[in-house]
Amino acid sequence: MKSLVLALLLIISIGKFSAQTTEGQITYKMDFSSDNPEMAVALPMMQGSTMQLYFTKDKSAANVEMGSIMKMKSVMDTKLDKGIILIDVMGQQIANNIESISKTKVDTDKIGKPVLTSETKQILGFNCKKYTVKDPSGEGNDSVLWITTEIKTTLAGQKQFTNGLEGVPLEFSTMQQGMNVHFEATNFVKTLDHEVFSTKIPEGYKIMTEEEMKRIGA
Repeated sequence: MKSLVLALLLIISIGKFSAQTTEGQITYKMDFSSDNPEMAVALPMMQGSTMQLYFTKDKSAANVEMGSIMKMKSVMDTKLDKGIILIDVMGQQIANNIESISKTKVDTDKIGKPVLTSETKQILGFNCKKYTVKDPSGEGNDSVLWITTEIKTTLAGQKQFTNGLEGVPLEFSTMQQGMNVHFEATNFVKTLDHEVFSTKIPEGYKIMTEEEMKRIGA
């Protein structure tokens, strides 16, 4: 189960709208598949998984619900240069303070360099371009991303969107530790509650460093 949780965290380490869309929320559905027996046994528990992405010009918040297995929320405020990660998994509530978003760099040598293709399509009315990312390790963890630049925001610090590209992925798929996950944006609305960007850690969460979270598989 620890390896499953780690894989899920790795998966999660949008009519025609204005080209200057700078605020709103996007709903993604998540579909999973795996040839790995340990991962495949968990697939029924992951049915109905979703991600909500909230954004302004300099803030983002992502709420991920992995079926009945795990919940994760990450809030990043690039203006204040800080953020938080909240994880609720296997009865544990864990929090991590991000002290400096700007110091987090995208290492494309490790995650692969995005390559622009000639393919385009519209998703929820936004024009998107297709990028492919080849796994530099050769383990087959390749990715495909459909990215729009018509949404003006920053996703700095949001590890599930780490790709070194400007713009927002409205559809993407990746393979991590034998688990394939496909995200697809299904709804966009321009209104949001700004309370979702609070970087205050709720009561009941145990604060850990990033290294401590890695040691327990979170």
